[in-house]
Amino acid sequence: MTSKGLGAAGSMLAALIIICVTGLSTPVGAESTAQRGETRDELQLPPMMVQAQPEHWTEEAVDEDTLASDDLGDLVEHAEGSDEPTVNITDPLQPWNRMWYHFNDKVYFWMFKPMAQGYRVVVPESFRVTFSNFYTNATSPVRIFNSLFQLKFDYFLTEFGRFLINTTMGFVGFRDCAKDCFGIRPHDEDFGQTLGHYGLGHGIYLVWPFLGPSSARDTIGKGADSVLSFTGIFGPVDLEVPVWAGIKVHETVNSTSFRIGDYEAIKKASIDPYIAIRDGYAQRRKKAVEE
Repeated sequence: MTSKGLGAAGSMLAALIIICVTGLSTPVGAESTAQRGETRDELQLPPMMVQAQPEHWTEEAVDEDTLASDDLGDLVEHAEGSDEPTVNITDPLQPWNRMWYHFNDKVYFWMFKPMAQGYRVVVPESFRVTFSNFYTNATSPVRIFNSLFQLKFDYFLTEFGRFLINTTMGFVGFRDCAKDCFGIRPHDEDFGQTLGHYGLGHGIYLVWPFLGPSSARDTIGKGADSVLSFTGIFGPVDLEVPVWAGIKVHETVNSTSFRIGDYEAIKKASIDPYIAIRDGYAQRRKKAVEE
């Protein structure tokens, strides 16, 4: 065996030992950051529908004729009959977006949901929590830099401290020691929020295959965030494509295993799930920018 092969085998063995130690030391009822939804309530849906859950679900379909737009084609608020204004986003590419919504819907039900169901049976919850913690820690640079970009220095110090603690005391992030040991909770910030913080509107609504709901602004934001994330830094160029793809699939399946049933409930409660998810996405993102 070559020295490169020995090094890879040693790295895999070390990772397995860390996972076993952190997994066995995590209570069975423990919850990951994504599962608890502490970073934001939108983290309660499968990844392809993430950021989509509205504050209040209703079985009434949205009347398309009531949707309006401002001069920039961004958001419109309707405050009638509600304590909190309903936020709508312009959707001129609705046929295109609906096509990808239905594509993502089928991918979820035909591929990721069955995989996540089997994965949940085989992999104990404590181990799935450690994986979720690891992936959350891997995206720490996104939250650190965007907190700094928005001049939220308290959030910046919090996220930087969490990253240092979880990377060292938390075994490279497999344990959320910052929260468990010191009570330091995360703050979710991304580049889409940074652009919104400085006044850039959503633009038009978009749905991307595999990625789910987005907007013109948040699509740019996702591209910037993918560069800051460790899973983006070490992409297909640095890792072999099958390895990188396997990591991304595992991240999606692991995340979905905590949320099976949530999307189904949304579909059941909505006459038009596409409209419900679109409006919920706009509402959540507006709230995220304001916070």
